[in-house]
This record gives sequence, C-alpha cells and structure tokens, in this order.
Amino acid sequence: MPKISAPLILLAVVILAAAGYGALTYPKTVADINVQFSIGAESKTVEFDLPPLHDEYNVEVSVTSGNALWNARLTQGNATVWSHAASQGVQTAYQSGWLSAKPGHYKFTFSTIGFGSLVGEVKVSTRGGFW
Repeated sequence: MPKISAPLILLAVVILAAAGYGALTYPKTVADINVQFSIGAESKTVEFDLPPLHDEYNVEVSVTSGNALWNARLTQGNATVWSHAASQGVQTAYQSGWLSAKPGHYKFTFSTIGFGSLVGEVKVSTRGGFW
C-alpha cells in the first residue's frame, strides 16, 4: 500500500479547512418578506440571529407597484442599527450595500408611512469571511 506524505496530508487539511470556512461564511438570506400593503399604515416584522462567522448584512427592497412612502429599519435590542425611508414613486429599487454587523439577535421591520398602497419584496442577507 502506498504511503501518503505529510505535505500531501497537510495540503488536504488546508483545503478542507478553507472549504469549510467558505461554506460557513457564504452569503445567506435571513429574511425574505413579500409585502402587499393596502391603504393605510402597515408593517411586517421578522426576527433573526446573525449566523456564526457572519459580520455583514445587506438589505434589498424591490417595489413592484403602489404609491406609498416606506420605511425599513433594522434594530438590535432597543438600538436602531440601520434605517432607510423612501417614496415608491421616486425609488422602486434599493440596495443598502454590505454593512458591518455585530453578532446577536436582530429585528427587521418594513412599513408604509401614510395612506398609499405598496406591493414588493424585501430581502435581508448576511455574509462573513472573504465573500
């Protein structure tokens, strides 16, 4: 039976460790909200924990129809970590870009402000490591 050399074993361990780290830190959608708000102020809230080894988040809002002011807010405990507000008529797509996050439990709230209606989709994604 052929002997496996130490450098070959070390190389295999390094490759497996890198692949495992990559798999654990790969971007993950932690909140996916389909919103369909009628006339009046409404909101939807989703809670999530930041996955292990993840240290960034991204918020994407895509409004397909309606005419309302909307607000998106990410909180950790009683502190607002991030928020954005816009008018659907002015901004039908929004992406926050990747922002730093601390480990912990988060609450994401998407709401309309005022009396317009709104239909759209909101996604919150997280990532870590070299992604």
